[in-house]
Amino acid sequence: MSDQSFPSTVTITVTHPVLPGREKPIALVSLDSTAPNGLVIWGSEAMRDLQRELSAIDTSQVEAVVVTGNTKSFGAGANLKEIRAAQLSGTSDEYVGSGHDAFGVLAEMDVPTFSLITGVALGGGLELALHTDYRLSTSGKAPMGLPECHLGFFPGWGGVYLLPHLVGAEAALSIIVTDSMRGKNLNPAKAAQIGLVDAVLNGAPGTDEWETSWQTWVVETLEGKHEPRRTTDDEQTWTAAVEKAAAKAESAWHGAAPGPVAAIELVGRARTESRVVNGEAAVEAFTQIVQSDAARASLYAFELVSARSKQAANVPDAPVREIKKAAVIGAGLMAGQLASLIAQGARIPVVMTDLDDERLAAGVQRTRDRFAAQAEKGRMTPEQAEQLGSLITGARSPEDLADADFVIEAVFEELDVKRQVFAQWEPVIKEDAILATNTSSLSITAMGRDLQHPERLVGFHVFNPVEVTPLLEIVAGEKTDDSTLATAFDLAAKLRRIAVRVEDAPSFVVNRVLTRMFDSIGRAMDAGGDPETVDHALDAMGLPMTPLQLLDFVGPAVLVHITHTMNDAYPQRFTLSPWLDAVADAGLKNTLPARGESSETYLSEGANEALERTRRENGVTAQSGDGAGGQLLTRVQDALAEEIGYMLDEGVVASARDIDLCMILGANYPFHLGGITPYLDRCGAAERVRGARFDAAQQ
Repeated sequence: MSDQSFPSTVTITVTHPVLPGREKPIALVSLDSTAPNGLVIWGSEAMRDLQRELSAIDTSQVEAVVVTGNTKSFGAGANLKEIRAAQLSGTSDEYVGSGHDAFGVLAEMDVPTFSLITGVALGGGLELALHTDYRLSTSGKAPMGLPECHLGFFPGWGGVYLLPHLVGAEAALSIIVTDSMRGKNLNPAKAAQIGLVDAVLNGAPGTDEWETSWQTWVVETLEGKHEPRRTTDDEQTWTAAVEKAAAKAESAWHGAAPGPVAAIELVGRARTESRVVNGEAAVEAFTQIVQSDAARASLYAFELVSARSKQAANVPDAPVREIKKAAVIGAGLMAGQLASLIAQGARIPVVMTDLDDERLAAGVQRTRDRFAAQAEKGRMTPEQAEQLGSLITGARSPEDLADADFVIEAVFEELDVKRQVFAQWEPVIKEDAILATNTSSLSITAMGRDLQHPERLVGFHVFNPVEVTPLLEIVAGEKTDDSTLATAFDLAAKLRRIAVRVEDAPSFVVNRVLTRMFDSIGRAMDAGGDPETVDHALDAMGLPMTPLQLLDFVGPAVLVHITHTMNDAYPQRFTLSPWLDAVADAGLKNTLPARGESSETYLSEGANEALERTRRENGVTAQSGDGAGGQLLTRVQDALAEEIGYMLDEGVVASARDIDLCMILGANYPFHLGGITPYLDRCGAAERVRGARFDAAQQ
């Protein structure tokens, strides 16, 4: 790896001000980005610069060293492009070692050291702060965290050693592993609550109030009023936390994500090892893990999501229509979620309509209440909740929809019902208004067959739960025009959703892939497979849920509806499961025992009764394992590779990268799978089925 390919993007300035009431100066180390208003990102060249500047500080001439960031960040982590290059060239040890060398100078200083966390403090940025004796934070909402496990490796610059010694092993492992894998960070208030920062100070960085606040706190420390925090964990407490985390990691990822495993081991060793010895072990472990398939897939997934969150792909170069008002047809739960999403994201009026006036009034009120609930949780002010709520109204007459620019239906998932809805409303709305459907599986083309203007009909598939699922599938029917698609992408961006263009095909992307997976699971259950063995056959993939847990989350009725859609389209590959049909026909909401329920079998009582009955009716005998776990995993791998291959051949999406993005954002598939196609490449399924790899990361 050539350092010249990654020049430093960090400027480091050392000044020597004298704090109020003091005689001896401090060394104030100011970090900034070379890009205007940019984030502080650490590469190896910047690390060498930092090591040189810190080593030049004569601690006999200063009474403290204070490190501060710019007004946007204290440090936003490592240069992931350089990590990727180091990964490919096999020089990761040099990159990780440079951080230990630089930060170690700060840790070994013989005067008090302070970090002024002025903004974002993630990854290496937070690890830098951990090397100082004290941490002072602004009172803003800038995130703090260690996201490395989510990216396929672990905090390699000392976080696995320093954080548990500061806040205790349990809290440290929660931040390093649990929060990281969930994509969660801390805010300053929470960081102060657990002892990660010593104080949250008033004033925004760059203001006189901030300067006064931190200088006063540093002076108080020099006067002996504050002592560095240290954990009070004893051996038993520390060991118990590590063992609990290790068991949880095995249960969640079954070895598919090596980063958390290494992090937990290093935290365990940190209780008795020195910082230097633990750091040497971290460099060695990081060098191995960053070369792993999981780390390569994770970095690919992160870069893919980051790029598409900034700029969607395959957006037509066509006029974007202005959307000043929206309408939602329906007043149920999904309709309300769509209405609140559009009102909050686009800040435009949204009118709801329904055949039943009482249901409409309840739907409007429920939607307004969603904003009030967010205000109660502190996610917005009461004034903002009231303002957004005022944007939601119920239609008193059809004319209330006549001036809507974007009309989306959220009614029952039946083609004829949706066609009737559009037939009713098309004559009412403007000729240039966009008609959208939130269908999860039905044909856009078929839905618009009788419309006067089918070119303005588009699929706008928002996923449940709407508040947290960032994917939006924008589906083009055969006659959907480019202006309609471009406008749909523009609205998606306003709603802070990452949109993927999909051509009209049964169940689009996410539901098609998941249904093909469930097809293999259903076949195994119907063939006599042991339910527990079948449900855990995919554990080696490290998915966030087992298949049956996901089935219960989606709802059996929903999955069966999609399965029938897929069976109609591709009967050779998508079969109808007698057991799943029976579960849905019985109106069961779950196939596994719900919380608080008991069952003598692995399945819920109702689901087990349905399984035994359908097996009897079809002359199937229950089997005890028969090695079905490993065989089923292979069958699922091959089925997914085959289906994704068909989707690419049919042009459902432009590339395998689109499918990976959809599975990450729409199905919560983990980064260590790279979405899905990198996993299918490395397990051999792509070549077994297609004779060639997908190689999405090379596209």
